[in-house]
Amino acid sequence: MTCTVPRTRPLDQPGPDAPSPASGPGGPVRALARRVGAVPGLTVLVPLLVGAAVGSAIGHRPQIRPVTELAGHLPLWCIGVLLIVVGAQVPVRALRALATRTLAVLLAATLLPALLVLGYGWTWGAAGVLGVPLLTLASASMSVSNNMWTAIVQKIGTPADVAAGCVAAVVSSGPLVPLLVLAVWGGRSTSLPWALVLAAVLLLAGGILTGTVLPGSRRLLARLTTPLLLVMSAAMGWVVPLGSLVREAPAGVVVAVLSGVVTGGTAALLWARVLHRPAAIGWAAAAPAGVSVAVPTMVAIADPTWSQWVPVATAQTGAAVLAGIVLAAVLGAVTRPRAGR
Repeated sequence: MTCTVPRTRPLDQPGPDAPSPASGPGGPVRALARRVGAVPGLTVLVPLLVGAAVGSAIGHRPQIRPVTELAGHLPLWCIGVLLIVVGAQVPVRALRALATRTLAVLLAATLLPALLVLGYGWTWGAAGVLGVPLLTLASASMSVSNNMWTAIVQKIGTPADVAAGCVAAVVSSGPLVPLLVLAVWGGRSTSLPWALVLAAVLLLAGGILTGTVLPGSRRLLARLTTPLLLVMSAAMGWVVPLGSLVREAPAGVVVAVLSGVVTGGTAALLWARVLHRPAAIGWAAAAPAGVSVAVPTMVAIADPTWSQWVPVATAQTGAAVLAGIVLAAVLGAVTRPRAGR
């Protein structure tokens, strides 16, 4: 006689006494990580705020100085690795789409804002109006956040969409575009860091080559995206001057909202009407690059005539970066395509 055990549930379904995924070791942490990762931009905003709080609390201590110096270099290294990771996901057949989408991002997030920044400078001069100097707009309104673009677009776009924003972010982030625009405004010539742009293009090309020659490496490299975003965001937050950031927050928030609506709205329009892709991808361009916080200092090093505006511009740009991340996260969540729609 044989004895059969009744099958009351599938074998792969946990029994009533089995621990749930959230109650096992590390379960709550994994559940929280999944929830944070499900909201566009939180993987950038949360570590950025944590880094800013911790850096402002202990970053000035002499024994912590090596950590502060490391935090100043980490974002650039992470961006380099991220370019290789993103490039590896782009198939060669998508290069034409990559070029088209990169131009769309640069048009919306760099060229159009550059014209508006020039108009602002020609109208109100270097001191600006309502306490917002021209250096703030030049630093905070003409770039794309590599972190936010990747965090939002990787959930709803193609590898070409992600890579396009990353390329545009490298071109627009840092002192290159602000120096060029301010040189046009002031009628002066300054040295421009073209080597940085060339290095970014070579890293992206190296990633594309790696993904083409070794297709199996794509999945392995893709797993590095989230850790890179977390480390890069925390490092950028560490050097944000939290005290002065609070004082200049209102002006920075206004700059972020106005520039974010212009850049994100234009990019969303181009993505929806010209590229026939989800508009939510374009709204990811609403957040300025985190490295923008350091742009006022970089500009002043290249052109000392801007030195008097560096403290105010740095604080306002830091506030604009944080507000821009929140804006892009909200707009990305609201306009994100839903399943079944």
